[in-house]
Amino acid sequence: MTKNNIILYTIVLAIASFLTFFFHEMSHWVAYELLGYDAGFSLNGANLKNSKIELSKTQRIITSASGPLFTILQSILVYFLIKKRKNLFLYPFLFLPFAMRLGAGIANVFQPNDEGRISLYLGLNLYTISFVVVSFLFFLVHKTSKREHYKLKTNIYTFVMSLLFILLISYVDNKIKFI
Repeated sequence: MTKNNIILYTIVLAIASFLTFFFHEMSHWVAYELLGYDAGFSLNGANLKNSKIELSKTQRIITSASGPLFTILQSILVYFLIKKRKNLFLYPFLFLPFAMRLGAGIANVFQPNDEGRISLYLGLNLYTISFVVVSFLFFLVHKTSKREHYKLKTNIYTFVMSLLFILLISYVDNKIKFI
């Protein structure tokens, strides 16, 4: 990649990071709202506005699963778009969901997140659903990278920048609540 392409690719990575987080969390918010609850969301979280409301187990599974399901659908859609269009600048929209859910899976150590909570609700090990989701997303990334002949250097750059953008979004979200 040329210097201009690296700059453009980094900008696309930033946009992919923001949009992936935004639509992931918005999916949680939509699930709460469709279940009839008043909720809000930020770039790294969605919650009921009234924290005293107790959701049923089924409702907790639905609201926890909505974000990862959207993220998985995003990955599948982009996987096929890249297959058809052969455009490297779509790759961040496939890679970010993988990096995002990998980070979330690791973060289960501190507090169960979406897939971790679903695993626990279903009586599974904390990491079971996270492992399945991350493995599937990695499969899409790996298969795309091989098929499109993306170099290791491109994947390492994409991974490092994805982690930096994920950390930046998490940091900013802790400082500023948007919605």
